[in-house]
Amino acid sequence: MIDHQENKYLVYEYLVLSIRKNFNLDINLFNEYTVAKNIVSKARIIVPTFSDKVIGNPRIKVYLTALILGLNHMNYTISDLKKEIEYLKNSDSKK
Repeated sequence: MIDHQENKYLVYEYLVLSIRKNFNLDINLFNEYTVAKNIVSKARIIVPTFSDKVIGNPRIKVYLTALILGLNHMNYTISDLKKEIEYLKNSDSKK
């Protein structure tokens, strides 16, 4: 599992590129989520702190929520995340 705190820039890049690919939208996601420690599991998790710009767009809010849940609950590795980012970059450059 990825330590989201240590790899916050990879997580940010993944989220931004995913939004760009699926919504053709460049969006600044700083301050739209934070990393916290789960009280029970002690694992670091991504916690949405969505602003009005995200809440005001229900499709993006639901999509980001799904991406964050996936990152929190799937057994992604750094290598998996880097591959996904590379895929998103390559698919973005083909447009």
